[in-house]
Amino acid sequence: MSNDLITHLEKLDRFYEGEVDGDVPLDVLRDRGMEIPDDDASLDDEQLHAKLWEVIEAMAAMGMILTDTDHLTDRELYRYLVKDALLEETVLPAEGDGFCGFDFLSPIGGCSEEDVRIQLAYYADDEEREAWQREGGELPPRRERVADRDRLLPGTGL
Repeated sequence: MSNDLITHLEKLDRFYEGEVDGDVPLDVLRDRGMEIPDDDASLDDEQLHAKLWEVIEAMAAMGMILTDTDHLTDRELYRYLVKDALLEETVLPAEGDGFCGFDFLSPIGGCSEEDVRIQLAYYADDEEREAWQREGGELPPRRERVADRDRLLPGTGL
């Protein structure tokens, strides 16, 4: 394990213990000169699509990887990033030292009921849906994804 990675993990521990402040990713992006409008209404669909991908690429360059976004339109994802996810204080990895994931629907504990419903409706295969139903869970109807961006997201090959 590299010293930089160890230093990062130690900083993460101190962050979670409340001993050090983290980074606000939106502020970091803006400090690096990126223009990110708070109000997506100022962008038409084509401009918003381009800005969203600019933000996604910049996030990836900072080690922030998105997954499970195809249930959101470009505008919904942009709003979520700018008004919520990128405002969450975190500890960004040092350049070249890994990534932190923005898995909208984490399969590992801590999911909300809404996350589970979205996972089952948009992403789960038949086997996962049947297993959920066998366990007595309410099965939402299958829904079509509104976007086809997940396969193009940076870091999806990790």
